[in-house]
Amino acid sequence: MNRLHLLVIAPFMLLAACARSAHLDAPEGFAELEPGKTYAYRATSASGVVIAVRSEDNDLKGNIEFWTAALDYRLQKSGYTAVDQAPEKITTDKGAVGRRLRYERERNGRPHEYWVAVFVSEGRVIVVEAAGDKAFFDGKTKKQIEAAVHSVDLG
Repeated sequence: MNRLHLLVIAPFMLLAACARSAHLDAPEGFAELEPGKTYAYRATSASGVVIAVRSEDNDLKGNIEFWTAALDYRLQKSGYTAVDQAPEKITTDKGAVGRRLRYERERNGRPHEYWVAVFVSEGRVIVVEAAGDKAFFDGKTKKQIEAAVHSVDLG
């Protein structure tokens, strides 16, 4: 490879190296799924509880309070019922500070739980979602989800 070739491709290699996605440690007993076009990461338990990570550019330059309120508004308008009065402050193992919201909703005649953790970092919004049938979203599963959220690496 000649020097001119290296000068042309070096900036693209640098950009690719900087474009790491947010990810987390899969809970024990969960299997990783293909992320698809919408998610940076997804995993599911055998009973169908799913945890996923989305990462989007923060084009609006909103802070954590803005994005937490925007998600809460959108979810409640879509039929989700907030379980907590206020978002809970959470901190990842790597020190990132975010907010967690918890909701319930009936799907196909069965109660479901839906948790959302929101983080804002370097021009990005990272959302960690966990959802499943309330019967399978038990104490052990909740602890696994909490540990996975705390393991989030914002990239």
